Amino acid sequence: MYIIETSDAATQVKLQYHFIEVTALETEVELKLSINRKDVARLRRHPAIVTACSGKPITHKLISIYYDTPDLKLLDAGVSLRVRHISGHWIQTLKAAGSSIAGLHQRKEWEDEIVADHPDFTKSFDPVLIKLFADRKLRDALIPIFHTEVQRKEWQLVFDNGDKIELALDLGQLVAGENSEPISELELELKDGNAGRLFDLALELQKVVPVKLENISKGQRGYAYCRVQPPSVFKAKPLKLARNVDANSAFKKIAWECIHHLQSNQDVVLHGKDVEGVHQMRVALRRLRSAFALFRKVLGRRSSATLLAELSWLGDVLGKARDLDVFITQTLPVVMTQFENHIGLQLLHNKALNAQAEAYVDLRAVLSSQRYNALLLTLAAWLENERWHDGSHNIQRTKALNIAKTALTKFHKQLRQTGESLSNLSPEERHATRIAAKKLRYASEFFASFYSSTKSKSFIRKLTQLQDQLGILNDMTVTENLLCQFIGSHPKGALNEALHIFTGWNACNAMNSVVVMDKVWRKFISQKPFWC
Repeated sequence: MYIIETSDAATQVKLQYHFIEVTALETEVELKLSINRKDVARLRRHPAIVTACSGKPITHKLISIYYDTPDLKLLDAGVSLRVRHISGHWIQTLKAAGSSIAGLHQRKEWEDEIVADHPDFTKSFDPVLIKLFADRKLRDALIPIFHTEVQRKEWQLVFDNGDKIELALDLGQLVAGENSEPISELELELKDGNAGRLFDLALELQKVVPVKLENISKGQRGYAYCRVQPPSVFKAKPLKLARNVDANSAFKKIAWECIHHLQSNQDVVLHGKDVEGVHQMRVALRRLRSAFALFRKVLGRRSSATLLAELSWLGDVLGKARDLDVFITQTLPVVMTQFENHIGLQLLHNKALNAQAEAYVDLRAVLSSQRYNALLLTLAAWLENERWHDGSHNIQRTKALNIAKTALTKFHKQLRQTGESLSNLSPEERHATRIAAKKLRYASEFFASFYSSTKSKSFIRKLTQLQDQLGILNDMTVTENLLCQFIGSHPKGALNEALHIFTGWNACNAMNSVVVMDKVWRKFISQKPFWC
């Protein structure tokens, strides 16, 4: 028994926590997939399930009630409180804030059997939760805010190497006030073994049943009715790598962070209106491909070739939408402001909007496709299982720090070489310099935690400024290509005038941008490399 004392107004309250009945703290690791109801019959007959199933599948009816205060204090604290009725018993589950990447959900959870359909505050024993629920006002304010009713079918799967997975099929509905939505999803929970098995199983299922990764839990879906929040744009988070980390571990951490960055912006692209979502997905993809290049000697070429080809395919789709976003939101508005009501520019604007709409239809179709979901699952399985250890080459436990020093020195030298006489370079040569700058920037961001924070931040800031200026010049080249696409090789009338306006505008901007770029370049090359 654990007793704490807290005061509420003038009254002292004693809370008793009986540990005997409490389930030990565990990290729940599960993969969530959405499935169409019409495919359920095929799922039940899937060879991967039939072969690995241990015993007969069990069917339950689950009623899950989610509790919070009217102003959602538990949500703000990163805590989920659920009371579930199953097989004549009430189970209370507390979950702490966790993570979700590529459909893989990891959260700390505590489960206890209770006697009724309302929370039992004598069950929570984690110190943080003790402090949270010691607040009597919070306890008294808790109410049911939404619930789910599902028919769950569970299979216990055991594999040859000892991996164990509980596969659950949930069919039912979520109810939040007057709102409701259907539930049709799979949960693959790791009971023992390697998390990579979850992705391997999902890939096997996908060969027969078109399942999709689901990054949002039932709780998150229910809370969306309680507090409406538009999709948000996410930028890459700074990486923290231990200075003695080996190359395998460093690559996995970098790659997972890139995947998280990619998927965090997926919702914005699918359902939002902020074009920055596409940009961030594209940046995440470039960072991921850069990580593959940085660790090429560790990974080998053969094991990653197929993945890189698929990442390139996705990059092309994102790039098409991004080029149109830049043209419509950045390039064209400035010109149209100077030439108000020009018919040719307005026609060009309409053509660009139509092309953008088509590009987004294509992109959203890709992000909802089985090919994209298979790419994420394959990438995740490859990472978790370290599939680059395929016996095709000798794996050395190289220190990531050694890779960092070699790569940073190499990319810095390449950039200085390609950047010589920068103002006199052709568009193609400037593009090569821009690529060199990106390689150096991504490597600097990946490995910055190995070195002085002050020096690395200053270096990356100046490198970013150079990259931005090179990007402005590259956008002009992209604009010329888009104009050819929209206007054609022999425009007439107002469209021909619009073409001449842009030609002159780009020429003038190029001159100014080259001057600015030259100044930025000089500041950059005066900066001492932070890894030396």
